[in-house]
Amino acid sequence: MDLDQIRQNARHNAAAGIFAAMSSEEKSQQLLAQVRVQSDAMIDFSARHEGIPADQLEIYRAMVRGQDNPFNDELSLVDNLLKAGDVILSTGNTTGAKIITKGQKFGYKHARSSHVALVHADFVCVDAMPSLGVSNRLVSDVLSDVKPDWRVIRCKKLGSEHLDSIYQACAFYLAQPYKILPSKKPMKAAAYCSELVRKVFLHTGVMGIGIPNDSVLSPGKFDELADNHQQWEDVTEQVRPAIEFCLKYHELMSIASRLMIEGLKLNRKRFEDRKAQIKEIQLAASKGTIPREKAKELIKSIREIETNMNHQFWDHSK
Repeated sequence: MDLDQIRQNARHNAAAGIFAAMSSEEKSQQLLAQVRVQSDAMIDFSARHEGIPADQLEIYRAMVRGQDNPFNDELSLVDNLLKAGDVILSTGNTTGAKIITKGQKFGYKHARSSHVALVHADFVCVDAMPSLGVSNRLVSDVLSDVKPDWRVIRCKKLGSEHLDSIYQACAFYLAQPYKILPSKKPMKAAAYCSELVRKVFLHTGVMGIGIPNDSVLSPGKFDELADNHQQWEDVTEQVRPAIEFCLKYHELMSIASRLMIEGLKLNRKRFEDRKAQIKEIQLAASKGTIPREKAKELIKSIREIETNMNHQFWDHSK
């Protein structure tokens, strides 16, 4: 087991402990009380570990102690501006981004985006990146090294009835490997940025929005949708205050969003654990350690648990 895996296991265990505490009102209150009585020195040590800027240290202390603070005040002004399913279009500053942008102009002469990401919930996106594969990233991470002409577009056909589908699809594709393999059909076991957005929208079942299911899809296609398709609207100025807030409080927002991100990672880990359990049961049955009928019964009960979970994952969905 490498160091990264050890760290990830530690995060899983920490998340599991927090969720266990949250399941009980009494334990939840006890945990909050323990956190809030920490000394300034203890909180400041945690702040340094989290990379909190010095000018936001007082805000962090207040957040930890559940006190009024500017972060919460400003958050209340921009909450819900970003919607699940919003698409963020951006142009990177790298040579590779320039090549992508230039190459797309053969398909659409006004193409300018080299990357797209999808808002999963609040300030958290689902994104496909070369080194990370498909993962959750903050809006501020998505826009950390891009040209200033980024924009956000919204599908007019997406309504509240589609939110669950968006949430589930964004979670479903987490941890897919990144692979640029131009394909007319959606790839089942890999994704790149615009391909990921296509798969999530296909999952919603919303039709007539200009996202093709039978041709290669590049980021520039979303520029074309933004410019010309009647079912898409540019909401950049509408959501700009929310994005500027996230950029301003990047480190604090990372902490505020951690429960969601780590919770989904923990869900995936539990799917992996159940998959391993099934293999162990099958192996035991093949060796005669347990009766085959008992093995079938155990595997059936595990499958039933997975069927009833709120989230499914692409590599554990069978």
